[in-house]
This record gives sequence, structure tokens and C-alpha cells, in this order.
Amino acid sequence: MKVKIKDSHFRLAMFLLAVWYVFLCVLHYLSLQPLSNDEQCVFNNIQAFSPYQIFHERLLNVQVFPRLYLFFIQSFSKNFDFHWLSLRFLPFVFMLGAFALWLCIAKYEFKNKLDYLVFMLCWPASVILVYYSAGLKQYSFDVFAAALFILFLYNQQTLALHKFRLYIFLLLVFPFLGLMSYPALLMMFLPLINLFISVLKNEKESRKYFGIYAAGMTITLIVSYIFDMRLREVAVVTTGFGDYFVSTANPAEFFKTAGEGIVNLFSRWLAESPRLLKRISCFFFIFGLIYMFYGFFKNIKSEKGLRSLNTIALVIFIGLFLLGLAKKYPFTVPRTSLFFCPVVMALTIKGIGLLRSWNQYVYYGVYAAFIVFLLYVSSGIANVLFHGDLSAASTIWP
Repeated sequence: MKVKIKDSHFRLAMFLLAVWYVFLCVLHYLSLQPLSNDEQCVFNNIQAFSPYQIFHERLLNVQVFPRLYLFFIQSFSKNFDFHWLSLRFLPFVFMLGAFALWLCIAKYEFKNKLDYLVFMLCWPASVILVYYSAGLKQYSFDVFAAALFILFLYNQQTLALHKFRLYIFLLLVFPFLGLMSYPALLMMFLPLINLFISVLKNEKESRKYFGIYAAGMTITLIVSYIFDMRLREVAVVTTGFGDYFVSTANPAEFFKTAGEGIVNLFSRWLAESPRLLKRISCFFFIFGLIYMFYGFFKNIKSEKGLRSLNTIALVIFIGLFLLGLAKKYPFTVPRTSLFFCPVVMALTIKGIGLLRSWNQYVYYGVYAAFIVFLLYVSSGIANVLFHGDLSAASTIWP
């Protein structure tokens, strides 16, 4: 929506929205609500295992958690006698860090000031982004790591041309994020795709950069396999995620599970209760699904690689789908794909923008309704936090 916003008003609105999201996260963090069942299962490992056991034994309670990240949480929280705040501190910091990184990414994507502000509003309007900012789980780091990769992709060409020392350092370091985040193992293939395209174009130094990054990826995958992947319970029955993989039992089951996964991936980011809110979310986020394909095919030739959300989003989506098809990663439990949530939000705003060329009045109506809906959900999340504990499926305005 083209609304003229003065710079001073824009900066004030940015500040207020950022404070509002951080306030909700801090309120949730300081609420000291008891550990949920999932958190308690993670804590059992932190409390029972030595650092050596974390890297050499299967986790208790059939947990799937990046070992290095679990070790860091254990090392930090033991200094505070495993107080709930210390257990949740690193997830809290990484979610706020992810929010800051995504604000940087949004500057590349949204030149329209209102679009930028609406993207910011999506964060405090998401139960799941607020809830996992203070949860003893790995999902906030997934959001943080994915944001780092996406921000790197925006700047990959510039770094290679003008800051080659920093570029080499990042090429060496970035793959090792895969030791702390499973989605990072997927994300780390995206810079490799750009490097491979550069090699095919015979760009200067491209082969050296490709070799450096490929070496880092190889080391990461080997270390991850030895100290993590080979020890994980990934069988469908034991993980409890069997319904979230893509079934290949027969064509009917394939389309059923694939369809359910896509709906989950594009509808469950704001609020799930009452169910009407999920249905309304699905209406708005369908524009994000449409734009994911539209943006890719419209921009892939001009970008000549993965340089923005226009081209990055579909590749991530295909990666998630293939992992779900191979039954290696759920397609999709919202929390395990939380790193994709900000992507969907950005795509949704861009997708609604497509209506402008079709009918301006419809565009204004849908955009205004989306803003009102975000405000309603965000105020509902605040209501829950002021009157009790927040959960990933809290009822908004009970």
C-alpha cells in the first residue's frame, strides 16, 4: 500500500514495533512458567549427561537436539544451578538476534515504508515467534542461523569483489553453523549453489572460493555425523513426527500428506486457537505461497543465482519437501520449520502487493484487513501474557 510516511514518523513506528516485540518476548521470558514436557525432556539430558556423553550417547527421552548447542546451554546454565532463566537464556538471545537480522534483510526487500512496518508487525503477531523466544528448544537458533545465511546471500557478490578476506573467513565459518542447527545443514547448500554458478561462468577466484566452502561443508557433515546424526533417533515411529513426513505409500497418501504439509507451512505462524484464526491466516498466507513461485520465475534470470528472497524461498521450500519425502526432516511441524516463518511473512506482504496491478481497491482492502488482523492477534498474545502463561497453541482472547 502506497502511503506516504514521514521519515521521523517511520523511525518512531519502527522503534515502537521493535520495542513491542521485545517487550512481549521479555515478558514471556521473565514469566518463569514451568518447563513444558518438551523442555523437561531436554533438561533431563542437560542435567544427567556429562559433556562427553552429550557427544557420544543417544539422548534421553528420544530427543533430537543439536549436540554442540546442547553443550553450550549446559555449560552456561550450570553456572546458575540450572535456573529456568539460565536454561532459556541462549534461546532468548538468539531469537532477539534473529529479529535484528531480519530487520536488516527487510531493508533489502521492502523499499515501501509501510511494507517494512507490516513485516515488523508480523513478529509480535506470531504466537510461535514469541513463545520460542523463551523456550528450552533449538528453534530460535534455527531462525537466527537461517537469517545469517540469507543475509550472506544478499551480500555474497559484494563481499567476493570488495572484501575478499572477510569473504574467505565467512566461507570457512558459515558451514559450522550446521553443528548447532539442523536447518543450517540445508541452508549451507545455498551459498554453494551461487559458488557453483560462478565456477560455471569462470569468474575470477571462483574455484578457490568453491573449494574453501566445500571443504568447510565436508568437515561439518563428517563431524555432525560422528557426534550427532549417527546417534539420532530418526525412525518415524520413535520421533513422533510420522504424520509430518511426505508419504510414498500410494498416490492418494502422497498428495494428502504433501498438501497437509504445504498448508501447515503457510498457515500456522500466527495463532492456532480459536481455529478461525488459523483459517484467516491461511487466506492471507496463500498470497505468500503464490508469490514464492511467481518471484522465483520472474527473478531467477536477472539475479543469476540466489540473491534475494525472490529466488531463495522456493529453493528452501523444495529442500524441505525433499527432506520430508526422504523422511529425514518433518514436512512440516511448524516448530521444526520455524526458520521459514519470517520468509513466509515477507512473501505474504509481497504477494498481497501483486493485487495492486489487478485491482487497487481489492489490494487496499486485503492489505488493510491483514494489518487489522495482525493487530488483533498481537493484542491477543499480549492479553494471554498479562493474564497467564503462553504456549505454542494458546487461545487468543479466551
